[in-house]
Amino acid sequence: MSEESLGEILGDIEQSVRDFTGAEAVLAEAEQRRDHTRQAVLEQVERLHAEVDAVHAPELIGVLRHLYWQQPGIHGRPLAEAAGLHLNDMLAAIGPAPSGIFCADCGTELLRTSRSWKPPARYGPPLCPDCLSLERDARSRKWRVETMRSRIVAEARVQARAMDWRAAAELVLAFPPLSQKVSRGSTADQQEGVWRGWENARVIRNRLIASAVAGDDTVGVAVDEAQLLVETALRVADWDTARTRDIVDPITHEPALALLTRLNREVRATAQAARERADAAYPPGYEPTEDEESEAWRGTGR
Repeated sequence: MSEESLGEILGDIEQSVRDFTGAEAVLAEAEQRRDHTRQAVLEQVERLHAEVDAVHAPELIGVLRHLYWQQPGIHGRPLAEAAGLHLNDMLAAIGPAPSGIFCADCGTELLRTSRSWKPPARYGPPLCPDCLSLERDARSRKWRVETMRSRIVAEARVQARAMDWRAAAELVLAFPPLSQKVSRGSTADQQEGVWRGWENARVIRNRLIASAVAGDDTVGVAVDEAQLLVETALRVADWDTARTRDIVDPITHEPALALLTRLNREVRATAQAARERADAAYPPGYEPTEDEESEAWRGTGR
């Protein structure tokens, strides 16, 4: 690089720095002037407030409405204080402003209630308060109906011999989850239900023991528990086929896969029948009674 080129570049840098310094000075001066004029506006509002001697005088409210909605550089709280009002009182007095956004359902223009206002719809198109309330009510009714349907399914019982349930439970319990390197509460446990399946099997086995039922007696197990038990048993049955055979055969004298397939069919048939009963009891468009709504809320533990 020649000395002439180097000198030219350094000269340009020096000029740019001078320009930048000058711009900063102009900006600081402009900001100072803005702050001064903003304060002057607030002082004039105070003067108007003192002159009209009423915080809700039309002249004062008109000025406040213009300054708040059209002059965002005039902060809301100092403006309200200059008029002898709290911010919320001022917002109530000046009223909302058109937003230019229209309700996706009824076409009503939405109104801004403050500078920080956003359309009242977290997801989907913007809705006016009335339409939003209707949508929320509809979602709430749908949720309550789904809760009542789910309760019918949850209360259904899969019927099978006690020895069948015991064989499936003993099979699961013979393979502790820790042997599969899955820790309780881990992501794998949550996704695959390994620990949950093992503990579910333990609960079912203990229940069978406590009830002292005979092996050929028919026992009902809740659909969700039965489904988890069978799914877990089908998973562990392939881990050690010889051990699986040694566990299941003495109890049912039936191949493990045949037993679990039969139980799986019973689970699916029971769940399907329960869902059909639920759909018949609470068809689409069903309006829950007050008692049913209260029961649905109690069922959530809230």
